[in-house]
Amino acid sequence: MTRYPGPVGEEPLAVEFHNTLYALRGRGIDGLADPAGAALWVAAMAGRLPEAAIGPAGDMGALDRLRVAVREALHARVERRPVDQAAVDVINAASAGAPSVVIAEGAPGDRVRAVSHFPGSPPDAVLRSAIATSAIELMSSEAGDRLRTCGAPGCVLMFSRDHPRREWCSASCGNRARQARHQARRRSGGATRGARAGA
Repeated sequence: MTRYPGPVGEEPLAVEFHNTLYALRGRGIDGLADPAGAALWVAAMAGRLPEAAIGPAGDMGALDRLRVAVREALHARVERRPVDQAAVDVINAASAGAPSVVIAEGAPGDRVRAVSHFPGSPPDAVLRSAIATSAIELMSSEAGDRLRTCGAPGCVLMFSRDHPRREWCSASCGNRARQARHQARRRSGGATRGARAGA
């Protein structure tokens, strides 16, 4: 397998990380169950990660602990409740685990661009720091107000609501939800007609 098989959208990095636990045909799947899966996910996120984060996922236990904490933090934001302090501690430790500085890059005469540099930090620490930073931004800014859990039956994904009427993480989930509603209406209508016929 050369591509990450799980869901990949255009969500904030922390939401994409949350969504590495997903469901397929009613079965729960862990997209980061092993280093190979984690490497594929990191490759899929390459455009949203610092270059210094691209590499082996490293300490899988630390990555899993961070995911538990990020999921707690994002769900707390959606549910409008305080985040568990243990989750905050894990996220803060991950964020601080790869100290960064902003440096200017560019050849003479070129427009200078600002780049985050993580001197001496291994790729897995930079990865966790980038994810934690994304989670902190969602926990502490208005962007977190747009977080939603998908309303489709059986879906466990989260998304950032980019339209006031959006209820689902994807078009396929929207179709499935509409079909489920249609079937529910048909069943309830059939039950009503049966009751009338027996009256």
